Amino acid sequence: MKEPLILIIDDNFDSRLAVRSALRKKGYLFLEAQDAKEGIDMAIEHNPDLIIMDIMMPQINGYEALRIIKGSDKTKHIPVLIVSALSSMNEKIVALEYGADGMLTKPFDRIHLAEQIEALVGFYKNGLNTKAEIIEQKERLDNVLHRQSEELIRYYYTDALTGLPNRSQLIKDIVNAVNSSLILIDIDGFKDIVYFYGHETGDLCLKSFALKIKQLLKGDKYKHYRISGDIFAVLVKECSAAEELNNLMRQFVYEMNRTNFLCEGHEMHFRFTVGASMFESELLISAEKALKTAKTANKTILLYDEKSEEFRFYEQNIFWVNKIIEAISFDNIVPFYQPIINNKTHKIEKYECLVRIIERDGTIYAPIKFLDISKKSKHYAAITKNVIEKSFKKFKNSDCQFSINLSAKDMIDSEISEYIYDKLNSFKGCGRVIFELLESEGVENYSAVYAFISKVKEYGCQIAIDDFGSGYSNFIHLLRLKVDIIKIDGSLIRDLDIDENAQIMVQTIVDFAKKLGILTVAEFVHSESISRIVKDLGVDYSQGYFIGEPSNEI
Repeated sequence: MKEPLILIIDDNFDSRLAVRSALRKKGYLFLEAQDAKEGIDMAIEHNPDLIIMDIMMPQINGYEALRIIKGSDKTKHIPVLIVSALSSMNEKIVALEYGADGMLTKPFDRIHLAEQIEALVGFYKNGLNTKAEIIEQKERLDNVLHRQSEELIRYYYTDALTGLPNRSQLIKDIVNAVNSSLILIDIDGFKDIVYFYGHETGDLCLKSFALKIKQLLKGDKYKHYRISGDIFAVLVKECSAAEELNNLMRQFVYEMNRTNFLCEGHEMHFRFTVGASMFESELLISAEKALKTAKTANKTILLYDEKSEEFRFYEQNIFWVNKIIEAISFDNIVPFYQPIINNKTHKIEKYECLVRIIERDGTIYAPIKFLDISKKSKHYAAITKNVIEKSFKKFKNSDCQFSINLSAKDMIDSEISEYIYDKLNSFKGCGRVIFELLESEGVENYSAVYAFISKVKEYGCQIAIDDFGSGYSNFIHLLRLKVDIIKIDGSLIRDLDIDENAQIMVQTIVDFAKKLGILTVAEFVHSESISRIVKDLGVDYSQGYFIGEPSNEI
């Protein structure tokens, strides 16, 4: 009778001894390797019936050793059983993907170890197996693999920390849900708890929170889930009335607000936001919209209602975020250029670069539609750099000056400012570049903004204050920031022909600017009469639809 030969690959002597001890009565023969390289060589030389291998080894780890063993014609037929201290299901999945035939976690159960080994190597008598033995061996192997498959399935549909079903299971359950509602519960500021008390305390809090949800909403009517870090879900069966669902959420919040959680000696009182939906065709999506909208509106409870203004606003935001992403992907961010004339020579000497989105069907969107949303969705920097890139290219061979709008935040944002410096380093004609600081947003960090201004002025660029006369207008800006140009806001220019107070204000700005040697530009010059008054008041330049509309050509 040929005894099965088992190769143990593990850098830890005690671990190798533990495997041999667990199998000492089984009559197996053993070879031992202290590292993966030695083990691979021994596998090729001795052709064992089974390899038992650790994952965490020096130089070559178990995953790489698995890849080599299963990739070689000489060893790929040898079953490999992983016995490792790595206990997470992710590690098991990775090992199986690399070709492992089974996996046990240290410290292992001797019975399970023996069972897996017998299933993998079979029984040998004179080198041959009887039909009955082959059938028995196959059944044992099938049982082992079936248990492993069930374990993987449980992992896929179960949250490892709380033991609750996870998002995948919720999605599966929603398919069959009838007359059901979905409640989502988000712990507010949970990251702060983890930051102050650590991940272990945070995990205990999540377990306690999950338990409390199950206590408050118990019975066959409710199924509970943890669908992400600090977001839990409750699927409520036979609940399709708004009043019933709202009452349920209010009662839940009332009870939760009375609860203090004790986590590792720390007494916690959670704040949370609840969003819910009865919109069965998109139950999870609509509940998530309710939750996000509630957080934005600073509400504790919100039930999804597709007809409400709140959700229409949310839908619009999603619409524009998708438009922005598409525009960036398909290079549909396009600068438009509005001419600025010298009021003395009546010649176009400058252009302001204004961003637009042009869809593939030719539809043009102005920045008022998408720019604020781009800041919230973190696509703003990509849009700004796109405008800078294309504007610099457009005016490369032009004699005209061109201005690019920047907020104070842009000027102190390292990603945008460094991009600008790189462009200026390679651009011939930096003296034609003007950066317009949006005045209405105010300036909070003068030192950082002034550092940017000083840097670009070293290249020869100029600085303009945009929209002067609106928002937080402050003459001190002109002194602190060494401004070269004031652009007088359209709200003052628009009614110059009928508003004497506006004329006085514009005249004051012009006189003040002239004493400081600062040039002035009138925005929103929309008619001949306005153009004439602007010139009479001594404004140096004019910009507006009467002068020329923005265009993607100059």
